Amino acid sequence: MDVSDVVLDLLVFLHVLSAMGWLGGGLFTAFALAPNLRKMSPMASLEFNSKVLPKVITFVRAASGATVLFGVILLGYTYSQDSTYFSSTAGESVSAGIVLAVLAFVIAFGMTIPAFVKVSRLSESALQGGQQGPPSPEMMGAAKRAGMGARIGVILLLLALAAMVVAGNS
Repeated sequence: MDVSDVVLDLLVFLHVLSAMGWLGGGLFTAFALAPNLRKMSPMASLEFNSKVLPKVITFVRAASGATVLFGVILLGYTYSQDSTYFSSTAGESVSAGIVLAVLAFVIAFGMTIPAFVKVSRLSESALQGGQQGPPSPEMMGAAKRAGMGARIGVILLLLALAAMVVAGNS
C-alpha cells in the first residue's frame, strides 16, 4: 500500500464519517425532532427550541460543511490521480451523488437551517416575553418549513448515498 492509497482511504473515511453525521442529523431532525415538537406542551417546546435546537443546528451545519469540504478534497484528489474516472460508470454515479448532495446542502442552508434558526429565536423571544399560550403562527410556519426541508434533504441524501453505493460496486 503506497501513500496515495492511504491518502485516498483517509479522505474517503473522513467524507463518509461526516456524511453519516449529516444524514443522521437529518434523520433525527426530520423524523424525531420536528414531529415531536408539536406534541410537547407549549412551554416545553419553547424551552427545547431555545436551548437544544441551537445545538442541533450547529451539529448539522458542522457535519454538512465537513461532508462538502472532504467531498471537494476527495473529488480533487481523485481527479488528480485519474482524470478519466468521471467518464466511467462509477464516475457517473459519483457525479449524480454529488449533484444530489449539493441540492441537499442548498436546501439545508437555504431553507431548513434558517427556518430552525427562526423557530429558535422566536422561542427565545417568547420565553423572555413570558408567553404562555400556543406558539405564534409565524413560529408554526417556520417549524413546518424546517420539517419539510429536513425531509426533502434526507430524501436527497439517501439518493446520494445510493448513487455512491452504486459507484462503489461498479
